Amino acid sequence: MKKRISFVWIFLSTSLLLLSGLSGDNPGREDFEYDFLIKNARIFDGSLKPAFKADIAIKDGIIVKVERSVKGSAQKIINANKLYVAPGFIDLHAHVDRGMYFPENRACLNYLKQGVTTVVVGQCGRSAWPIFESASELIEHWSGEGIGPNAALLVGHGQVREMVMGMENREPAPEELEKMKSLVQEAMEQGAYGLSTGLEYLPGRYGKTDEVIELVKVIAPYRGIYHTHMRNEGERLLEAVNETIAIASESGARAHISHFKAVRKKNLGLVKDASALIEEARKNGLEITADQYPFLFSSGNPYRSLIPRSLWLGLTKHEGLDSEDLADVFDHLRDSQLLELYRKVTPYFPLSQSHRQFLDELPRKRLVQFVGGHLISASDFQGPSNTRERIHFTERMKDTKFAERAKKGIEQYIETSFAGPENVIVGICVEKKLEGKSLKQVATLKGKSIGEMAIELELMDAKCVPLRMSEEDVEYIMKKEYVATGSDGTTPFYGIGLPHIRSYSTFLHKIKKYALQRKSVSLPHVIRSQTSLAANIMNWEDRGWIKEGCKADIVVFDLDNIQIKTAISNPHQYSEGVNYLFINGVLVLDNGEYKNKLPGKVLLLKNSE
Repeated sequence: MKKRISFVWIFLSTSLLLLSGLSGDNPGREDFEYDFLIKNARIFDGSLKPAFKADIAIKDGIIVKVERSVKGSAQKIINANKLYVAPGFIDLHAHVDRGMYFPENRACLNYLKQGVTTVVVGQCGRSAWPIFESASELIEHWSGEGIGPNAALLVGHGQVREMVMGMENREPAPEELEKMKSLVQEAMEQGAYGLSTGLEYLPGRYGKTDEVIELVKVIAPYRGIYHTHMRNEGERLLEAVNETIAIASESGARAHISHFKAVRKKNLGLVKDASALIEEARKNGLEITADQYPFLFSSGNPYRSLIPRSLWLGLTKHEGLDSEDLADVFDHLRDSQLLELYRKVTPYFPLSQSHRQFLDELPRKRLVQFVGGHLISASDFQGPSNTRERIHFTERMKDTKFAERAKKGIEQYIETSFAGPENVIVGICVEKKLEGKSLKQVATLKGKSIGEMAIELELMDAKCVPLRMSEEDVEYIMKKEYVATGSDGTTPFYGIGLPHIRSYSTFLHKIKKYALQRKSVSLPHVIRSQTSLAANIMNWEDRGWIKEGCKADIVVFDLDNIQIKTAISNPHQYSEGVNYLFINGVLVLDNGEYKNKLPGKVLLLKNSE
C-alpha cells in the first residue's frame, strides 16, 4: 500500500513540475536551456512576408532559435497561441528625452504600452542633453540609472548654434562655424548617431543651407544620418525637400525627413510632387528616407484658439503682428518685465548665458518685437480666462460693425489656417454633447454662423483641434517603401497638460486603423515600416528583425484586441493590446503589466550595442 501511494505521489509531483514548465515561470532552477520560450507564435519577422507559425527561444538577450517547434527548458514559457509576434517597434522621431530626465518618466511607459523598444531622440535641432555638459555625460547618466526603451542620440543644430551664437539672426563667422563643427564632431565621437535640424524653429531658421551642409559634412565620415524637420511643410514644401536633397548631395551623408506631410488646405496634395523629388534623388543614388505619424492633426499641443490672437487683442491685423502692433501691447513694460515674461514661456530649462547676453544686448524696439513674438504664441498669455482681455474683447463686440468684421475675419482665418470649419474638431468642452463634432456640425446644431459659433466656443474655453492634413495624403505617404514611423511624441507627466494623442497610440493606431480597418496598407507593410525599415535607416543590423542572432527586442500582441483609448477629449490613456514586451531579452511587460524594469541601452554609433 505504501509503495502504491509513493508511486502516485511521484507521478503527481512529476506531472505538476512538467505542467508548471509549460505554463509560465520556473523559479529556483539555474540549468535552463533558455531564458524564455515563446511557443505557438504567429510571427511577422520584419519582412513583407505574411505571418508564419514558429517558436522563439531567447538566451542572454539574444534570439537564439526561430523554429517550427523548439524543444528545451526555459525559465519562463509563454504560450502565444492566438497572439502575434513582431520585432519591437522603433520610433525614428521622438521627443521623449526631455521627459526621461525625470525618474518617474524614465520607463516611457506610454511607449512600452505601444510595443516600442527603441527611440531616436535629440530631434528638431534640440540635442538630447541640454542640461548636461556633453553627450557622454547624458549617456553615463542614463546608463547608470537605466531607461525603459533603447535610445539613440542625435546632436541638434539649433542647440549647437545657440551655444556658439546665441539667438542671433546672422551667418556665423568662420571661427564660429569651426566651433560648431567641433561640437558636432565631439558628439559624434561620444556616440551620437547624427545631426538633427529644426529649420522651421529658432534659432535653426537662421541657419542657411551652406551652414547646414558644413555641419552635416562632419557626420558623413562616421556614416551618421541627417534627420531634418524641414524649413517648410506648407506652400514651400517642395523648396524644403529640394534643400534636403541638396544637403545630402553636397555633404555625402544620408538624409531623413522627419514627420513628412503637407499642412493647410491649399497645400494638400503637394506630398505627391514632394515624393517624386525624393524618388528621383533615390534613383540617383542618394540615401533619402522619411517617417510619418498617422494622424490628421499636428503639433505637440494640438489644441488651438479659434480667434486669431491679434483680433482677440483688438489689434489692426488678423494675420501676424508687425512691430507697431507689438509696441501697442508690450511697449509699456520695462525691459526686466519683458524678459521675465519671456522666461515664463521658454520651456523646460533655464536660459543659457549666451542667450541671456543676446537678450540684454538687443535694441529696445527689437527686444519688444522678439519677446512679443514669443508671447503671442504662448497659450499662457491669452484666452477667455484672462479677465482683462475678455472684458476688452466683449466690449468691442458690442460695436455692430466691429462684430461683423470680426466674425468674417474669424471665418476666413478658420478657412485658410485650419482647412475649413468641417476640419476643426471640438475636443474638450463644458457642453459634452459637442465633443467630437466639427465646428461646422456644432454651428448647424445650434443654428449659428461659423463666426458666431467660434466665438461662443472660445468664450466657454472649449479646446478645439484643427485637422491640418488629409487622409489621402497620409495614406499616400504611408504606402511608400522608404517611409517609416515616427510618433513625434513625448513622455508627459501622466494626466498633466493636453499632449497630442500620438504620444500614447501611434504604433498600435497605425496597425488598427490603416491595416485592419481601412486596409490602406497590408499588415506586414505596417510592421516593416516600424521595425526592419527603421533599423535599416539607422544602420542597425541586429535589431528590427525576428531572426537568430538579433537582439531580443520583441513585442507579443493581441491583434484582435488592440484598444486605442486615448482621445482628443482625454489624451492621457494608455493603449492596450501588447501582452508581452521584451527589451534586450528582459521581459518588461508581462500579460500587459509593467514589471518595473529599465533594461534599455543607450545605443552608440560606433559599437551599436
